[in-house]
Amino acid sequence: MTTLILVHGAWHGPWCWERLVPLLEAKGHTVLTPALPGHDTADGAPATTTLEDYGRAIASVANGESEQVVLVGHSMGGAVITHAAALSSNVAGLIYLAAFVPDHGDSIAELAGAAPADELSERVALAPDGGRTVIEDGAGNDVFYADCTAEDQAWANARLIPQPIQPITEPLEDPEGRAASLPAFGIICTQDRAVHPDLQRDMCEARGMPTSEVAASHSPFLSVPRDLADEINKALGEMGVS
Repeated sequence: MTTLILVHGAWHGPWCWERLVPLLEAKGHTVLTPALPGHDTADGAPATTTLEDYGRAIASVANGESEQVVLVGHSMGGAVITHAAALSSNVAGLIYLAAFVPDHGDSIAELAGAAPADELSERVALAPDGGRTVIEDGAGNDVFYADCTAEDQAWANARLIPQPIQPITEPLEDPEGRAASLPAFGIICTQDRAVHPDLQRDMCEARGMPTSEVAASHSPFLSVPRDLADEINKALGEMGVS
């Protein structure tokens, strides 16, 4: 089967994949859930962290595998897997989950700025250091976990950490088009309040990738993990890498 590297998004860490991993493993896949640099600590990554740092970290994980891998990026993680694929020759495909899909020269901030209004931008505050952002207290319930139970909302909100700004504002570097040449698939979350569903569709269409849709908010790995596992499995078959 396939080796999957699941890449979390902004303010999050590998903890977000806990329910999804065993479901994917039950389908025969090997699943890795690395932390982006600094995202495995309560203090979060420093303000000096860059998209390059993120991309190189994931590329290193991919390069350490004996066979080619498929990268799955959630939200900001879409930019990270794109950057990682531009740096690694050991990536067979890319799956974008409620994710940003940048091309060479695009930044997440620019892509988000072209989208219909979303709730996330109104619930983000600047951290005291001036180089990171934080989610307003309890706002994750609305923007990330709207379809989750109250217990899951509390569990997830308590784990959110500060997010460096630079990876959001820096343009993607893929001058040779390596990432753009790979098979790709988009999973759209139709109830998403963080990355507008129409923006998700537009980015996937611009990339020319097939898509499927899940009736979920921004975090289907918490609210509908079994459905998400099925969609990822279907995506692998669609890309011809299962």
